[in-house]
Amino acid sequence: MPPFHSVTSRPRAATAAVLVALALAAGGCSGSSDSSTPAAAPSTESSQAGVAQPVATKVKLGKVAGTIKKKNWKHFMTHYHKHLLKEVGHAVDTWLDGGFVGVEYPRDSFGQAFVAFTKPAKHDAKHQQKLMTNWDLRKQIDGVAVKKRTVTVDVLAPHGRPAGATARVDLVFKTTGDEKQRVALRGRLFLSPVQHGHWRIFGYDVSKGAA
Repeated sequence: MPPFHSVTSRPRAATAAVLVALALAAGGCSGSSDSSTPAAAPSTESSQAGVAQPVATKVKLGKVAGTIKKKNWKHFMTHYHKHLLKEVGHAVDTWLDGGFVGVEYPRDSFGQAFVAFTKPAKHDAKHQQKLMTNWDLRKQIDGVAVKKRTVTVDVLAPHGRPAGATARVDLVFKTTGDEKQRVALRGRLFLSPVQHGHWRIFGYDVSKGAA
């Protein structure tokens, strides 16, 4: 496995991610929490020595910008916190499961990897499948075993209402079959809310390499 490679996609719609980064870097108007919740997506089936093992993503709240006033923080935690982690976790899981650890091997493609991506982001990701999926190993392995799977969600929430999120992803897995490797996938996904409380991935900054 070569050293880490990285890929970035920041379409014109990335305004919210830029605001998140700026707000969180500013410090003073952010809060944080150690609370976490399982991802909404079904747990991944990871095979090791022929035994299927369910592995769920650990999703936790990172920094929350825009809630400097106590009433705004309370409003966010009361009305949005749990649902936001569930929906952002679900969006991220569609990528992790569809592109890496929730599919059967060997295989020819990763058709469900980018279902939670916006159209521009999906276009970019499909042209970068060697980094955005397990493309290089798809025909050389017969399964994966997840070793680490966490997502930390930083949120921009002016007046306690979520307007954008950055999901910091840390996935480590081992492959089985002809190619036995330990792979690490790390980076950030930039998300925006859509109707009915769902979230879509509109940009990313990702690295993949040997763990």
